[in-house]
Amino acid sequence: MLQSVREAGIVERIEIPRHSMICKLLALKAVCVLCLMISEGHAGSEKGPLSVTNRFPPHLLFLKPVPDSPRTLPGNSFEMSLSADYSSTFVNETSEERSVLADMEMSVSELSVRYGATEYLSLSADIPVFSMNAGFLDGFLADFHKTLGVGNYGRETRPEDTFAYSLKKNGKEQFDAESGGLHFGDISLSAKLSLMDEKNGILKSGSSYSRFFPESIALSYILKLPVGSKDRGLGSGGFDHGLFLLSQFRLFPSLLIYLNPGILLLSDPEVDLSFSNKIFAFFWGGEYLLNESWSFFAQWNYYTSPFENTGIRQLDEDSLELQSGFSCALTRLLNFEFAFCEDLTRSEPDFNVHTRFVYRFE
Repeated sequence: MLQSVREAGIVERIEIPRHSMICKLLALKAVCVLCLMISEGHAGSEKGPLSVTNRFPPHLLFLKPVPDSPRTLPGNSFEMSLSADYSSTFVNETSEERSVLADMEMSVSELSVRYGATEYLSLSADIPVFSMNAGFLDGFLADFHKTLGVGNYGRETRPEDTFAYSLKKNGKEQFDAESGGLHFGDISLSAKLSLMDEKNGILKSGSSYSRFFPESIALSYILKLPVGSKDRGLGSGGFDHGLFLLSQFRLFPSLLIYLNPGILLLSDPEVDLSFSNKIFAFFWGGEYLLNESWSFFAQWNYYTSPFENTGIRQLDEDSLELQSGFSCALTRLLNFEFAFCEDLTRSEPDFNVHTRFVYRFE
């Protein structure tokens, strides 16, 4: 599948940025986690993948892929989750016609409600709330990058802990973003239909060849509702659609692999820039089930850029984000997950910290 993606030219534009030391350290960490996963341990109940997405500010205009599993909720059951993300972004680039300046820290709170309509169909709604601000981490990040001997993304060209968010074409501002306050983003509605699982699949989990075939497959459709303010850069003002094939493999009793190819169809945003009308996405990740309560994750979320020919690398470059973390069952019905996300290209935040509580109603 990855070979097909390469042949389609989807990943041609990916280049690892100059802050390669951080990327290599995090990639090494992910490889170590995956190596640990290879050993068979005590199988527990799967909780993944980590439900975290790219928080790059210019991509808030569009629907983006969110890691998901093919598992559906039992019929007539509810699940509710509340997540909180905190990220830091710095971009200050200019091309012949366009310029982008994003100097901010951003917090995102998201309420998600999921309902098991039947044993094979789950419905969900995701409602995000954004707050962009000047933040407080510029000094710490400068010292951290200096210690590692890597660049500081150009932050030294601006005063510490100040806010700016501007996207221009031929000097014309495309929206009026403000620091502070709480603002709704675009709401997402989705439906997930189970096509095969370990209970009714052709290959049962007891088959000696089952590890080479998915034990669960589902089809997911996502609709983005234009609720976010396009004047603040929190939405495109149009409807977007996403279609994903979700699959789960069990290589060992304690090791799960998730593979999710997908496509997103974008409406024309109400801003004067060059956009693609579709995004190709591919997610892959691993979950190690330590026991019934704890799971550890290493996952990669990739999608093609929604921008075209802007002349600005951070906009034109495809997105590839490394996400690693854990999930813990606090009680029988309450789970907590944590993730740290690092950019592997330049079209993501410099970092993103993600937390999420998930409660299932009986």
